[in-house]
Amino acid sequence: MPKLIPFAEQKFHKLRNECRKKSILFTDPKFPANNSAIFFSRSPPSGIIWKRPGDIAEDPKFFLDSASAEDFAQGSLGNCWFVAACASVAENPDLWKKVVPDYEEQEWSPKNKYAGIFHFKFWQMGDWVDVVVDDLLPTINGKLIFAHSTSKNEFWSALLEKAYAKLFGSYEALTGGKSRDAMVDMTGGVGESVRLSEYRSQEKKAELFKSLLYAYENKALMSASIMAVTQREREAQNEEGLVKGHAYSITAVKKLIIGTSLLAYFKREKVYMVRCRNPWGGVEWKGAWSDGSPEWQNVSESTKKELGLTLDHNDGEFWMAFDDFCQFYTDIDICHIVNTKRLTWKMTWKEFIYKGEWKPPNRWGGCGNNENFLDNPQYLFCIHDTQELLLSLEQSEKRSSKKKGKENDVIGFTVFRAGINQKYRIHNKLYDRIHSGPFSNARGVFARVAFKKGVYCIIPSTFESKIRGEFILRIYATSNIKLRELIKDGPKATRFFRAPYLAATAVNIFRGEQLFTDTSQPTAFSFRHKQEKENNQQKDLTHKVYCIIRCEKKKQKIPSVKGSEEFNWNTRATFFRKKPEEDVKVEAWEKRFFGDRCLGYVTLPMARANWSKYKSMNTSTRYVVQNKDEKSGNYDKNPQYLWIIVQQSEALDTL
Repeated sequence: MPKLIPFAEQKFHKLRNECRKKSILFTDPKFPANNSAIFFSRSPPSGIIWKRPGDIAEDPKFFLDSASAEDFAQGSLGNCWFVAACASVAENPDLWKKVVPDYEEQEWSPKNKYAGIFHFKFWQMGDWVDVVVDDLLPTINGKLIFAHSTSKNEFWSALLEKAYAKLFGSYEALTGGKSRDAMVDMTGGVGESVRLSEYRSQEKKAELFKSLLYAYENKALMSASIMAVTQREREAQNEEGLVKGHAYSITAVKKLIIGTSLLAYFKREKVYMVRCRNPWGGVEWKGAWSDGSPEWQNVSESTKKELGLTLDHNDGEFWMAFDDFCQFYTDIDICHIVNTKRLTWKMTWKEFIYKGEWKPPNRWGGCGNNENFLDNPQYLFCIHDTQELLLSLEQSEKRSSKKKGKENDVIGFTVFRAGINQKYRIHNKLYDRIHSGPFSNARGVFARVAFKKGVYCIIPSTFESKIRGEFILRIYATSNIKLRELIKDGPKATRFFRAPYLAATAVNIFRGEQLFTDTSQPTAFSFRHKQEKENNQQKDLTHKVYCIIRCEKKKQKIPSVKGSEEFNWNTRATFFRKKPEEDVKVEAWEKRFFGDRCLGYVTLPMARANWSKYKSMNTSTRYVVQNKDEKSGNYDKNPQYLWIIVQQSEALDTL
């Protein structure tokens, strides 16, 4: 369970009780109501007066009725990304109640002795941080100047914004940002950023809509924006009524049935639709499917009712056809609410978390372009069956250091296929690279990656080397992947009279060829093989074949794969050697119901004369498989092959 950490060591219940005993209203010494709480780079506008809700409106309320997107209207601060995220959270009671703990106890009411103190929770690097604020809010001419509700006497939105500003040092620290960051901070979900430029074809658009519909139906939070190329374009309205450099909440994703007759329903005429909300209110899309446009005349009243269609020109919410949405918007932010509950009918994920740090002397190697790339934290995990994993990497928030000019670092991750018996850190780049990127200066990066059965190593990194920073790595899988950090570089030196390790040998069984072919000699096996092929109408038979590597007194099994004549393993095992000149044997075995059968073996010569060749080997070599029945003459005379990569090093920390 994530910890709950009191921000600035302020404990809400303790402070509230103290104020109640003294019959005073709380005044926050950690975030005083003065100019420094508003701006750090310039002076705030004149005429600002900090007021408590009771001095702003009659009968002030924390909540009116319940939370909704209408509770959030953007003020004079350039934080539409935050307001859009709040509006999305407000539509889901399970989510906003996480952010606003014991909200009923914080409400103005006769039973709650009001003390002018509130608290909110935000997710930060795997923990929930509890932020306490007083109720003093900046106003001009008696009106709130920043985020506010459309109802004058509702204040939870303004107080939530103040708590978020306190978390990062000032209101100005909230100018400019990505909605995915705020959505993650308020839910603990997994953030994803989508560039619409990557989805221009109709096939790609259909794929994206399917993903967005799935995300919407699984309670994900989403927002969209139009990139502003220049500062002049920022918050400029185009002819269609959309604002550049501005974040919109995505409040619905639907397939809309066109036509008002029953026949239209059965014809299944559908339009892909997206509903958006502008946190400014009033400024809306003017194109097809906008409020009051003629397209709505082709939609039945029952469908309009199902959509909750209001056609209010001033509420900031509007529908768009998905094609228009893709044409005008450039970016989508998604916050996936990953289901990790066990007792549920929905798909359940298992969550694996590691907090780490890029730091000197040997854990800040930069990306794969850098010579010291492998000098980064490394994490090993094991996949037991083919599945898709969700990979999320978040760096620590730099917003609180904004006044010092600090910005996000460029971060990403790389995934390698590791050795099946991997115990120590990876020391060369010859491992099979499965995934790399995305590298971005966003606070977090995300990827969905399909994995086959095997052992893998994920390496989170900054793009440039020697960049210090903290991060949290989260992996979501449908089964236990046994995630652990690789810390040691190699085996410890042996003690006393035990023989020392003298070398390391890595054997990568790449693939097998012609392991099952018709033979020139009518052996019992070849006769059975031929009969079975005829009985199966000349279809290729599939077999399961695995390998066993024997090195000194150790053996390592390479899991079986299916095939007919070619078998692809691409699986590596590493051995630490006390007798490095002793040959290594690789055996190929057929997995059968009534006893497994050895197909043959390869001997890898390990005499010192071969070491120079193995030291630089990075491509596979073809070895002829020797058959155990060769002496009797009862064997397959058609050659069988194993393709193998062998590496040998006297330095134990180089493979």
